[in-house]
Amino acid sequence: MDIHKSTEKMRFCLLLISGLCLFNQSLICQTKARITDVDFRLDDRYITVTYILTGSLPKEEMTIELKFISENNETVIPRSIMNDVGTKVYGDGQKAIVWDIISDQVVLSGNWKATVAIVSSRVLYSGAGNAFLSMIFPGLGGYYVDTKKGRAVLTTLSVLGLGAYGVYEKIQANKYFADYESSKNLSEIESLYTKANEYNHNYFIATRAAAGIVAMDVIYVFFKGLHNRKVAKNAYNAFSGDGLRLKHVNNGLQIGYSLTF
Repeated sequence: MDIHKSTEKMRFCLLLISGLCLFNQSLICQTKARITDVDFRLDDRYITVTYILTGSLPKEEMTIELKFISENNETVIPRSIMNDVGTKVYGDGQKAIVWDIISDQVVLSGNWKATVAIVSSRVLYSGAGNAFLSMIFPGLGGYYVDTKKGRAVLTTLSVLGLGAYGVYEKIQANKYFADYESSKNLSEIESLYTKANEYNHNYFIATRAAAGIVAMDVIYVFFKGLHNRKVAKNAYNAFSGDGLRLKHVNNGLQIGYSLTF
């Protein structure tokens, strides 16, 4: 009975499983989100562009691009911008982009229109790669893949509790075994040996149970992560792309929608 070798084999198998989809946490597809009611106003050195984002999915991260186009088809791409623009734009509602035209040293004359477009989007999800986290710390992957955290909390407490109990039993086993080896009293030798074996058996059971819970948690997180990916993909596939436009960028497809006036 070699606990160390058995544990190492189990860890290798779990590492192999978690490595198959390590931290693949986003799904890039077509979006049903739309941008409407684009408007802008000049406030001193700033131009504030407002727009409304609708139809976005939960945890859908948008990349928003702002351009100004003149009546002569000249294009200005603002650089010194902030708020609801660039990456990490989430959720429906009224949005605003603030452009510091003085910092960009831009002078606009004539008639210009603002164009706000969704350059790309992705649904963020907690995927199979979180199984690796559960190997590092018991239950940790479950905190990411599960909406409710009860199972992950129970996993963490169970493994830590069994581990602590196993350590205590091993310490007691070593103590009684040391007493057994040093004892000269024939009447107590058998009792000391029996107690050492009992404590060592409890240590073995506790650590094996803890290892089993960790293994089940890693497997659960792995398949739950795959399920999360499927849910994210289905969310994109549940609508038609009416009114959207596709363009080819960097060897891939991106989708955008804009309304200007």
